[in-house]
Formats: sequence, C-alpha cells, structure tokens
Amino acid sequence: MPHAPAVNPSAEDAYWREAYRREPYYRAGYSYEDYGPAYRVGYTGPVRRTGEFEQLEGALEADFRRVRGRSRLPWAQAREATRAAWSRVTRGEHPH
Repeated sequence: MPHAPAVNPSAEDAYWREAYRREPYYRAGYSYEDYGPAYRVGYTGPVRRTGEFEQLEGALEADFRRVRGRSRLPWAQAREATRAAWSRVTRGEHPH
C-alpha cells in the first residue's frame, strides 16, 4: 500500500504564493487569495485521501467548494491549480 507523502503546509503555501503567477493556467486579475484554496486542497489531498487525482476529483471539488472562502475561481479553473499542487507533492518535488 503506498504511503502518503509528508507535506509541510507552510512550505507549500510559501512556494505557491511565490510561483502561482508563472503557472500556465494563471489568469491575470486573479490573486493568490483566489488560487490559494485550490492549492491547499491539492497539496493536502494525497495526505487525506488514497487514490489517483482522477478517481478523487469529485471529492477534491467538494473539498474546494467547502474551503474556497472568497476565491472567485470556478472549479474548472481551480482544478488546474489543485492538480498542480497534487502533482508536486506526489512526485516528491516539495521540501519536507
């Protein structure tokens, strides 16, 4: 059984806060406050859930809707940020 990656939420937040404007899905006019909840769902998802992104997308969308706060992103846009953060931690590219 695969083990969940160790994730440092503070380090992930700091990384994405600095990097989000360089991502291919970034849209001008949106702030980190819009993208942040999607990243949070993405980098905590592999710790909280077992399975692949595609298998869990419905649950991840529900997580985003629950924690989105003032984010203006619809799920179709937030999904890309969630996937990017998910991929970063599952590929082991994050600092522990």
